[in-house]
Amino acid sequence: MLARVIAVLALVMVWGGAHASAAWVDDSIYVPIRAAANPSGRILHRGIKSGTRIEFMGFEGDWAKIRYGDIDGYIGKQYLSQSPTAAIQLERARNESEQAKAEAAKLRTQLAEIKGERDALSEQAGELKQSLNSRSDELEQLQEVASDPIRLDQANRQLNEELSLYRSELDQLKAENVMLRNNNTSQMWMTGFGIAVISMIFGFLLRSRGGRRPKSGWAN
Repeated sequence: MLARVIAVLALVMVWGGAHASAAWVDDSIYVPIRAAANPSGRILHRGIKSGTRIEFMGFEGDWAKIRYGDIDGYIGKQYLSQSPTAAIQLERARNESEQAKAEAAKLRTQLAEIKGERDALSEQAGELKQSLNSRSDELEQLQEVASDPIRLDQANRQLNEELSLYRSELDQLKAENVMLRNNNTSQMWMTGFGIAVISMIFGFLLRSRGGRRPKSGWAN
């Protein structure tokens, strides 16, 4: 008999454990506000939810005098706490976490923008450095030329000689152009004169042939 009872209890325990489900204890309570500091005091408010912020005005025995909105009354001091409830703290922590995530995302975006600006500035700095090096080379060349008066004078003379040569070539080209124009004019005059002479000769020949009378056979 005892063995059967033990077996039944074991089955009940196994069945109950197999069908157990998770659950949580609700920590939300509603505390009534009373008009007097005793359990029989008239209820001014049917209940404020745990975690509600109130204005504390002092203790009277086991009761705390509070102000909630426009209501002044009493609640048991065991319901008061110097810090928010765990649920409120958790909600605050979640909000702060979300804000921190948003700020982190914003900072990452700003960091990417700053990195892009830094890369652009680095590229510009490289270009400016290259340009500066080129200008430095040109300045060194100018300083080298300016520091040698003899070399500078020779370069100046060479430039003057080249300029004189260019001017001579230009004058020669102008003279040749004038000669070509004169030759063209002379050729035109010669051509006209030749045409006139040929015309005169041809006219003379025509007159000569026209002055001769042909011999008639009837005269014989």
